[in-house]
Amino acid sequence: MSSVKEFFKGTGIEDALLKKEFFSLILTSSLFTAIAFLVESLIFRKHPFCIAIYIAMIAFLSILEFAGKKDDSSSMQKKRYISYSILMGCIFLPGVYLVGGGISSGVPLFFIMVGVFILLLLDNALMVAIFIVMIAAAGTVYIIDFKNTDLITGFTNLGDKTYLDIGISTIIVGLSIGFFLRRLTKFFDENQEKANELLGRIENAATKDPLSGAYNRRYLMEYLEDCIKQVEDEKLKTFSLIMFDLDHFKKINDTYGHLAGDDCIKNLVLILKRSLRDVDVVTRYGGEEFICVLPTAEDTPAFRRAEQIRVAVENTQLSADIDKTITVSGGVFMYKPGMRPEELIEAVDHNLYLAKEGGRNQIVWHDGGIPPLVYAAYSGDVLEPVQNSGRRFTDATATKF
Repeated sequence: MSSVKEFFKGTGIEDALLKKEFFSLILTSSLFTAIAFLVESLIFRKHPFCIAIYIAMIAFLSILEFAGKKDDSSSMQKKRYISYSILMGCIFLPGVYLVGGGISSGVPLFFIMVGVFILLLLDNALMVAIFIVMIAAAGTVYIIDFKNTDLITGFTNLGDKTYLDIGISTIIVGLSIGFFLRRLTKFFDENQEKANELLGRIENAATKDPLSGAYNRRYLMEYLEDCIKQVEDEKLKTFSLIMFDLDHFKKINDTYGHLAGDDCIKNLVLILKRSLRDVDVVTRYGGEEFICVLPTAEDTPAFRRAEQIRVAVENTQLSADIDKTITVSGGVFMYKPGMRPEELIEAVDHNLYLAKEGGRNQIVWHDGGIPPLVYAAYSGDVLEPVQNSGRRFTDATATKF
C-alpha cells in the first residue's frame, strides 16, 4: 500500500540514481535523432516551420543536458523528466508532425521512439497523466491529418520523395535506438561489475579478519561443516587441521608494542599462505592462534608441513622492531568419522597445548606421540624474510624469547 502512495505522490523518482543515468542516455539519443531529422529536413526542403521546430527541439534538449550537469538535485531531475515529456511528447513532435509531412513522412517513427522513452520514465501519477496527454495529442494530430489532408500537404508535400523520407527516417531512428540500447547494456554491465565488487567486499568483511587477511572463526566453522559433509558423502577422503600459536605473544606486545605484534601476526599469515597449498584454508581462530584446514591431507603430511612452517617462522624476522627470534608451537589432528567441528578444534587444541607445555617451538600430534620422520629438506626450506609496510627486514638473531 505504501508503494502505491509513493507512486501517486511521485516520491519514487527522488531515489532514482540509476534513472538519472538512464535519462541521460535518452537525452543523448533524442538529441542525435533531432539533429539527424533536422539535416534530413533541410535536404528535403521541408517547411521552415518544421525546421524551426527541430532547431527549438535541439536547443531544448541541450538546455536539459546542461541543467542536469549543473544541478544534480532530485528536484532538478524530476523537472527534467517532466519538461522532456511535456515539450517533446505534447508540443514539439505533434507540431513537427503537422508541418513536416504527417503520416506520409518519417516523423511518426520519431514520435514512437519518444513515446517509448516517456513510457519507460513513468513512475508517478503526474508522469502517467503527461503520457496520456501525449497519446491524446498524437491521436488529435492523426485525426487532423486524416480529415484535412490538404492542411498537412500545405506545409510539406514530399510527393515522390515520401518513401525515401520514410526509409532515411527508419535508419535514423534505428541507429538512435541501437546506440541507446548499446549504451544501456554497457551501463548496466558496468554497474553489475560494481555491484559484484561491492558484494565481494562485503563477503570479505564478513568472513575475513581485517588485520591478517585470514578467514575468521565464523568461516572456519562453516568450512569444517562443509568438509565433514563431503567426507560423509565420500566426495572427500579425509582432512587434517593444524593449529599454530605464536610463542610468548603477550610478552612481545608488552615489550615491543602492539604494532610490532600486529606485524608478527600479518607476516605469520603470509608464511602460512606461502607454505600451504591453494586448496588449504588459513583462519585466525583468536588472538595469536591460527587454524589451517588441509583438505585430502592425512596427519603425516600435515605434520611435516607444520614442521616446515615452524622452521620457516623460526628463521624469519617477523617484525623490523624485534631483534629476537620468534617461534610458534603447533598441534596436528586428522578428522575421525562422526566428529563435530567443535570436537575437531578441541582435539587439535589439545595437541597444541601439549606443544606449549613441552617447551614450545615444536609440533605435537597423537596426544604427544612419536612424530613421523621429517626429512632434512624441510629444515632447510626456509622462507625469505617477509616485507611488510615498506619495512626492510634483517636476518633474525639467534636470541629467542
